[in-house]
Amino acid sequence: MGAKSDKIILYTSQSPIVIKTLLEQKVCYVKREYIVKKYQEVSSIFLEAYNWYINKAQNIVKRTEKAEYPFWAFIKADYAGGYPGNYMLTLEVPIEEVIFFKVEAWNKILNLKYLGVDEEDEKRHKDMLVKQNISIESDIFIKPFYSNLKAQVKKSWDNLFKYDKLIKSVGVQEGNFQSSLWKLEKEWIADIKEI
Repeated sequence: MGAKSDKIILYTSQSPIVIKTLLEQKVCYVKREYIVKKYQEVSSIFLEAYNWYINKAQNIVKRTEKAEYPFWAFIKADYAGGYPGNYMLTLEVPIEEVIFFKVEAWNKILNLKYLGVDEEDEKRHKDMLVKQNISIESDIFIKPFYSNLKAQVKKSWDNLFKYDKLIKSVGVQEGNFQSSLWKLEKEWIADIKEI
């Protein structure tokens, strides 16, 4: 599952409507309305993280105007998940179209948590939360009086992209890496299986 010349094999689980659009139009993009529909009452939490992501990620791989948000893909099929009735796509994607990061790092961002450079940095942040009597870290985003801490947490999220250049230069054979794509192209499909 590593780099194959200038391409990489990735896996993504997608709904029937995405597959239909992809096969008919040969390219598919994510729209904001799809995220709001999918996550409903908690969509604002996801959009906080997603909006930060697109602002930063478009500096790594250029985002087209049609791509409001990214598709998520994985280097291991096990991580791609999926729901019954969805489809598992095996993609062969040009590596310059991909942005790589660790699954757990992105999960921290989705939970509006600090993403330290290393364990020591994480410990310093947790100690600071204890000193400030903050027991629920996401309160930094939800409550109005933590603007400085909110800025610090968002700045820490830049650590998400620290593996991108390494993976693109040496490839990856294993690990819990996730990726994003600004679009899906029909020509990238190596295999489609119903879940």
